[in-house]
Amino acid sequence: MPTFFLRRLLSLPPLLLVISFLTFLLLQASGGDFFNRLEEDPKVSQDYVMRLRASAGRVVPVAPADRAEDLGTFEVRGNTYAFDAQGALLRDGAPVSPATEQDALKRFVHADGDQYTVTEQGNVYLWVGRLRGYAAWLGNAVTGDLGESFQYKTSVVSVITSRLLNTLLLSSVALLIAWGLAIPLGVWSGVRPNSVIDYVCGATAYFGLSIPSVFLALLAVLFAYYTGWFPIGGMRDLVRWGDMTGSEKALDLAHHLALPAAVIGFNGLAGYMRQMRGQMVETMSADYVRTARAKGLARRSVVYKHALRNAINPLLTLLGFSLAGLLSGSFLVEVVMNWPGLARVVVDAVFARDEPLVMAAVLVATLMLVAGNIVADILLAFADPRIRLE
Repeated sequence: MPTFFLRRLLSLPPLLLVISFLTFLLLQASGGDFFNRLEEDPKVSQDYVMRLRASAGRVVPVAPADRAEDLGTFEVRGNTYAFDAQGALLRDGAPVSPATEQDALKRFVHADGDQYTVTEQGNVYLWVGRLRGYAAWLGNAVTGDLGESFQYKTSVVSVITSRLLNTLLLSSVALLIAWGLAIPLGVWSGVRPNSVIDYVCGATAYFGLSIPSVFLALLAVLFAYYTGWFPIGGMRDLVRWGDMTGSEKALDLAHHLALPAAVIGFNGLAGYMRQMRGQMVETMSADYVRTARAKGLARRSVVYKHALRNAINPLLTLLGFSLAGLLSGSFLVEVVMNWPGLARVVVDAVFARDEPLVMAAVLVATLMLVAGNIVADILLAFADPRIRLE
C-alpha cells in the first residue's frame, strides 16, 4: 500500500504540469484581451494592469538591480535612456520622471528585439512569449502564488477557497444520494431480472439518462416555485440566519441543499444503477454463486456476501471519475439553481477572461479527479484481496 501511494503521488506533478500547460496555451490562443479593455478605464492605473499581466504570464517584471545590466543604454524616438544602479530612469544621463516619458516608453522595442514597458511609477516589465510566460506563471504557482483575480481584485486562492467548500458540500451530498440509492436498487433489480421492480428501475434509469441536468434543474426550480416546499436559490435564509441557533442553521442549510443535491444525484443514479444491475445479473449466474447456493447458504448471504463483493468492483473503479464528474456536473446546476459555489465564479471567469482564476479552477478539477481515483483504488483494495496482493 505505501508503494501504491508513492506511485500515485509521483504521477501527480507531471499530470498537473501537462494539464496546466495545455490550459495556459488555450487561454493565450483564444481571442479577446481583458487587459486592453481594462486599460481604457481611466480609474485603473497602468501599474495595476501590468501586475495583472504579470500574474497571467504575459509579462515578466525586471528587478531594479537588473535593469541597468539587462537594458543598458538604449534609444527610443531620438532620446537616449538608461537606468542607474538603483533602477531609476535616466534620459541623456539625467534623472527623469517615467510618467513624463510614457509616449516613448509605454511599450517599446529594445535594440535586442525584446519589448519592454516602463510604467508611470517606474516599474519595468519584459513582454514574453507563451513558453516563457508559462514558466513565469509556474514559478509563482510552485510557491503557492496562483496570481490575482482580475474581477475580484484579490488573490485567486482566496476566491477559490471561499466557494470551493460550498461546491464540495453539494457534490458530496449528491454523491451519497446517487450511490446510496444506485447500489441497493441495482442489486434489487439484478437479483430479480424481468420483474416489475426491474422494469420500474429500468424506466427510472432511462428517465434519468435522457434528461439533461440543466433541464432537470429548471424543472426543479419550477417545482419549488409552484409548491413552495423548497427555497429557490441560495444556501441559507439571509433574513433569519443571524438569529438562528446551531440546529436551526443546520436544518435551514439542509433545506436549501436538498433540491440541487437531488438533481445532481439523480443524474448519477441512473448510470450507476444500470451498471450495478448488469454486474449483478452476470455475477448471479457465475459458477461460485451456484456452488454457494448448492451448499445451502441463505439467499441473503449468497447475494450480499458472495455476489455483491465481486459485482461492485467495476462501480468502485468508476468512483474516481464520478467525483470529478459530479464536480463538473454540479457547475451547470449551481448556475441554474443559484447555489453559491465555485460554478458561478468559474463561468464568470471564463467569459471575463480571468485567466489566473480559470487556471486555478482547472487545477482544482484535476486534483479532484486524482483524489477520486485514489479513493477508488483504496476501496478496491479493501473489497478485493487480490488487488492488495498485487
